[in-house]
Amino acid sequence: MNRLNLRQIEFINLLLNETEYKAIKNFANILKVSNKTLKKDLIAIEKYLNKFQIELDKKHGSGIKIKDVWNAKIILNNNLKIDGNKKISINDRRIEIIKNMLINSHSSTSIQKLSDKYYVSKTSIINDFKYIEDWLSNFNLELEKTVEGTKIKGLEIDIRRAIAYLLFEYSSNEKNEKTIEDLATRLDAATLNGLSELFEKDRIIYVNKLLLHLEKKYNCKIDEIYYINLITHILISMSRGSEGKSIKIEEEEENFKSKKDYKEAVLCINKINKDFKINLGESEIYYLYQYFTSFGLIREKNESKDKVLNKLDSTAVTFRDNLTKYIQEILQVNIKKDKDIMDKLLLHIRAMLNRMQYDIQISNPLINDIKTEYPILLNVCKIASMIVSRELKQKMISMDEIGYLTLYYQLALENYSIKKRVLVICHSGYGTSKLLSVKLRRYFPEFEIVEGISASKVINMNLDNIDFVISTVPLDLNHKPYLLVSTFLTEHDVKNISDFMIKNKGTKLTEVATTSFISRYLNEELIYFNKDKKEVIKDINKNLKLKLTFDEMKLSENLKLCIAFSNKKDVLGVSINNSKNNEKEVIFYIIIKNSKITSNLLKEVVNFDINKNYAIYLRNCIKKEDVKRYFTLNSKGGHEMGVDLKKVIKKETIKLDMKATTKDEALKELTDLLYDAGTILDKEKFLKDVYYRETLGSTGIGNEIAIPHGKSEFVSKTSIAFGKTNTDIEWETLDDKPVRFIILFAVTESDKESVHVRLLSKVARKLGNEEICEELLKAKTPEKVYEIITSSEEDFD
Repeated sequence: MNRLNLRQIEFINLLLNETEYKAIKNFANILKVSNKTLKKDLIAIEKYLNKFQIELDKKHGSGIKIKDVWNAKIILNNNLKIDGNKKISINDRRIEIIKNMLINSHSSTSIQKLSDKYYVSKTSIINDFKYIEDWLSNFNLELEKTVEGTKIKGLEIDIRRAIAYLLFEYSSNEKNEKTIEDLATRLDAATLNGLSELFEKDRIIYVNKLLLHLEKKYNCKIDEIYYINLITHILISMSRGSEGKSIKIEEEEENFKSKKDYKEAVLCINKINKDFKINLGESEIYYLYQYFTSFGLIREKNESKDKVLNKLDSTAVTFRDNLTKYIQEILQVNIKKDKDIMDKLLLHIRAMLNRMQYDIQISNPLINDIKTEYPILLNVCKIASMIVSRELKQKMISMDEIGYLTLYYQLALENYSIKKRVLVICHSGYGTSKLLSVKLRRYFPEFEIVEGISASKVINMNLDNIDFVISTVPLDLNHKPYLLVSTFLTEHDVKNISDFMIKNKGTKLTEVATTSFISRYLNEELIYFNKDKKEVIKDINKNLKLKLTFDEMKLSENLKLCIAFSNKKDVLGVSINNSKNNEKEVIFYIIIKNSKITSNLLKEVVNFDINKNYAIYLRNCIKKEDVKRYFTLNSKGGHEMGVDLKKVIKKETIKLDMKATTKDEALKELTDLLYDAGTILDKEKFLKDVYYRETLGSTGIGNEIAIPHGKSEFVSKTSIAFGKTNTDIEWETLDDKPVRFIILFAVTESDKESVHVRLLSKVARKLGNEEICEELLKAKTPEKVYEIITSSEEDFD
């Protein structure tokens, strides 16, 4: 019997509070429903009350009441509380509606029926249907609304795929756990719970035993991923097969019915029909045959794994080898040498290609965990799969399948890099670095401590064979990730290192900042700032005169890829957008023609991090040509962005007692300093160029600092002027606060294409440190400013 809904429980509670007859209309007004609805509710209520030997007393013309209401209160008190606690959340209600509509897709429901069932308004159900329509679209399904009601419309294969997905996505760990004792160990509690929410317990047990029998019969073990999907498919067939649903049979071969796989499918379906007195027809036999074939289940008892391996067709081998090749090129690893993983991967890919041929969709219960734990590797696998599928003219692979491929490659990566080569750097060198190394080995036995050196020596050291650096002093390494720790390695340090390792799990820890391929293929016309993805794609298609569809991949919070294929040429576009917490998001738009070029592009894109020091200038670009110039200058790596500030800054162009009280006065006063130092030829014309730059965007970077700059033919030598005012200066700033410290850049025409970018990048890197900003504001002498800006300059180059 179905449970009472909340309205019916409230109706009973109203009756329990009445000792006299009351008309139905009276209760209908209180509950704000029609008399007709409550009369329907009374049928369910009477059945419920009869379980407790409680009767309703109906008197024509007077109304209704509960007989012996005081006794009924005592009996029903606890039971009604139990039923009342069964109120479900909005999300659970929607999932329950989806489940019922999928399982019963042959029949319609209605807004009124669902409103009555869940005791919510019709508006709530309408909103539920909007959510359900969006969810169903992921499976090429839709809601069909007619005068008879609403039902799910779509192909049977897609309906079954949606049911299977629900099983894994919304299973509960808190229900039906005891029933695991009735089953073999092949089903874990979470999977069993999900099955139990959709199917009857006796059918689950039956199908599980059926598959165990097949394993024994053919002396094999069905891999877990296939086992769960196969048991789910058979249960769906049993639930829906008798509804007259048919699956289109496309006979690839005329003699497929003579195959052993097909004959076994016939035996299984006939047994199910006999045992459950249902009528699963030819379509279900063929569907099960497809599963058996794609999984490689049916084979001779004496047929070994090696023999099966030797039978694999050349397409599977080519697919595996090409897929591995692209993943290795993009991630810069060598995982093909792991023969055991490559053999297992080959078996999986062979079965995967068969599933694709027969259009069999499997669900991956781990896909959300994989997306969380290995986002970069998952998306690299997806990109590589897209490229290989296109090369071999195969169907595109689903994310569920790509998730399984990711797990194989993740295992290979873990085998590939068991030890992480770590360089330890301390302020003084040998003694403290040795102490830190000992502690690191104790907490992280997987580290291979390569060497312990002083900070001064790292500048000339080749770090190509180092995975990452752990240092007790601040560094500026453009090519290697590094962690700053205490010499005594505190608990906080240990946690930070552990978090770092988890975050970078499944990816190579070395960073690559070079952008030579990005620079070569980036189309300046396809550079965008703060543009919506749809706008960007529309403009790209218009610009290239194409009609491309892009597939988006999220590599990190600040980095996305949009991939499309074209037969014309390889093209790269980029969008730089403002993100939360004053950060920037980069979206690369890659149009693929040549796979080799693409793998090189992806190698640079995947390893690019806009939040790193080498990208400081890029984060401040507001013009397309500046972005293009940045990637060109950075084509040899972040270290190429450096310039020697000591050669640009002079103490005579630093003034800490400026008289200026306005922005105009400040710019003029600093220009006078540069003119007097002999680096500007014409003050008025140089100022005109500075003001032109001010019209392009704010130069107030926050923290009371502004960095105006002029690229001008009236500059004889690239230089910088520094000034601190005695009063706040009104300025257009990122934090809407006034300015006290101004840094004016004067760049020659010959330097504007290269040095200008490097100069801004170097100073911006310094000003990104709030402590340095505070020191500049507190500085009392030009010597101190010079020291702050140029200190540890060797670490930056």
